[in-house]
Amino acid sequence: MSEHRDELHHWIDSLPEEQVEQMLADVRRRTQPHVTAPDSAFAWIGAGVANNGRTDNAMRVEELLAEGFGRD
Repeated sequence: MSEHRDELHHWIDSLPEEQVEQMLADVRRRTQPHVTAPDSAFAWIGAGVANNGRTDNAMRVEELLAEGFGRD
C-alpha cells in the first residue's frame, strides 16, 4: 500500500462517526465520472459568420444590425 493510501486509511479510521456520511458523500461526488457536454452545446460557435461565408463582421456592424442581427 502506498504511503498516501496508508495515510488516507489512518484519517478515515480516526474520523468521528457524525462526519462519516458527509465525507462519504464528498468522496462519491469526487469519484463520479465527469459528464461531457454534448456536441450541440457548442453549436453557437461560428454563429457570427454570415451565410455567404464572410468573416469580416467587425467591419460591417452597421450592415448586420440593419439585417436584424442580435435582435430578439
